[in-house]
Amino acid sequence: MITFAAVGLGHLVGDYLLQNVWMAKTKTQKTKAGLAAAIIHCLLYTLAVGLICWNFTPLFIALVFASHYPIDRWSLGTKWLRLIRGRDIEEAYFSTSPTRDVDLSFAVLVYAVADNALHLLLLYIIVILVT
Repeated sequence: MITFAAVGLGHLVGDYLLQNVWMAKTKTQKTKAGLAAAIIHCLLYTLAVGLICWNFTPLFIALVFASHYPIDRWSLGTKWLRLIRGRDIEEAYFSTSPTRDVDLSFAVLVYAVADNALHLLLLYIIVILVT
């Protein structure tokens, strides 16, 4: 049985320990390099989750990859925050407010939490589907 703790740990390994700067900065670009970075990152991510869960069934692997790719390729965390009128990194970055640095730091933190929440929510659904 796959536990949520295992997929959560796989997520952390795949998204933080195996993603280099090139992947992180390039994966959302609308170029061949962006596509390559997104695919390589999602393959490594899927491998990490698969190894930690010790599950390489085609359904599990396909769901993990398919759940991760759109969130990262199209930066759905940013799109979600804009939809709900949450913190916006770009808005904070270009702000001329005296609290710009604090606002920017907080916006980055909120983005990271939103992005992780999307990933973990989908992994939770995957665990329910495959167990």
